[in-house]
Amino acid sequence: MFTTRRDFLWWSTAVAAATAACRRQTAPPPVAVTAPPDDESAALRPGGAKTPSLEPDSAAPAFPELAGFCDGVPPIGDAELGSRVENARRQARDRGYDGVLLEAGVSMRYFTGVRLWLSERPVLLWIPVAGDVVWVPPAFEEGSLRERLPSGATVRGWQEHEGPYGHAAGLVRDTGARRGKVALDPVVRSFVSHGLAQASPGTVFDPAAGVVEACRMRKSPTELAIMRRANEATQASLRAAAGRLTEGMTQSEFRRIVRAAQTAAGLTDLWALVLFGPNAAFPHGTEQDRAATRGELILVDTGGELHGYQSDITRSWALGSVRDELRRAWETVRAAQDAALTKMRPGARCSEADAAARSVLAAAGYGADYERLTHRLGHGIGMQIHEHPYMVRGNDQVLAPGMTMSNEPGIYVPGSFGVRLEDIVAITEDGHEVFGRRAPSFEVPFG
Repeated sequence: MFTTRRDFLWWSTAVAAATAACRRQTAPPPVAVTAPPDDESAALRPGGAKTPSLEPDSAAPAFPELAGFCDGVPPIGDAELGSRVENARRQARDRGYDGVLLEAGVSMRYFTGVRLWLSERPVLLWIPVAGDVVWVPPAFEEGSLRERLPSGATVRGWQEHEGPYGHAAGLVRDTGARRGKVALDPVVRSFVSHGLAQASPGTVFDPAAGVVEACRMRKSPTELAIMRRANEATQASLRAAAGRLTEGMTQSEFRRIVRAAQTAAGLTDLWALVLFGPNAAFPHGTEQDRAATRGELILVDTGGELHGYQSDITRSWALGSVRDELRRAWETVRAAQDAALTKMRPGARCSEADAAARSVLAAAGYGADYERLTHRLGHGIGMQIHEHPYMVRGNDQVLAPGMTMSNEPGIYVPGSFGVRLEDIVAITEDGHEVFGRRAPSFEVPFG
């Protein structure tokens, strides 16, 4: 289980995605084109720790009441994958590009439906504004890749001695590039974009094209249905787990219970940030374990995955009665959430929600800047925990129907306590929808 949110965010960037615009409705398990070796994985993780197993813990408590919670929600189908490719072509054409070039990663999975591992050997995908989508893997991986692709998919492998860059640049030129401008996925690794630019100095490979972000930011009804159920399952799991929390239980022990509940509900790729008392003043966690104590606040920020989409909620509550200072902080955070929601609607700018939340904190004496709310108000969410749009000062991105983001104000007092409430919000045609139920009150933290 991930011990801090930083661990999860690292891990979520290590797994990538790739297959054709048409795939089977029920995809086989993820395949690694080149899986990172264990020693490399350990070297890259914070503190050198390897990714813990996500398999269910046989000793964990059972939650039969959560069984089947995620049943009946269909995954993304072939037709929607095809429409995403066509949207990418349209977005590229409208922005003056010859097409979109991706490497293995979440965006490749978004457009095609299959996961691949990142390695030093790039696997590229070329989506031209017209013509066939072209896969560019290492030649020795072509056979295993074709097992994941529909019959007739265009695959052009590169040999080890030649490398991918000249090969890929030549394919871009040969498949109709006329403007000399290629939209890159902004998360393409720098050594890949550098290699492409050196191989084709007359072509602009632009990571700031905005094509991929424009496609992924606005969710379809199918995506919204998956995300809604994933967040409802996460809330139900945390509510059930909270009933098992007892005084003296450690953060790591309670994390295991939360994870068991989420597994029972049908979520995968789980993570949980569990913080007790003063540890909650660290928004993304601390390595210190701590036992639950009456009179202190509990903060749990957690989520999982359903059909490739992430959930993310935070709840803060107390064991027993607490001093007035803690109750007041909780109620102020809840009011800040209310204020931010009034700015989460079509036509509003991302920065407005952040400002609305901070104005409530300032009026309550917690500062108008980053004194106590030390991070932005929220982040976009979808196939990744953090993606566009970001609810932060200075971001003039205009909200539109289908965008999804977190609303998570907090108050953090180092050495004393931390409070955060987080819900996922979808922008609708006439306002917004909150996935699941918000925290009704300090006494009733789970709706």
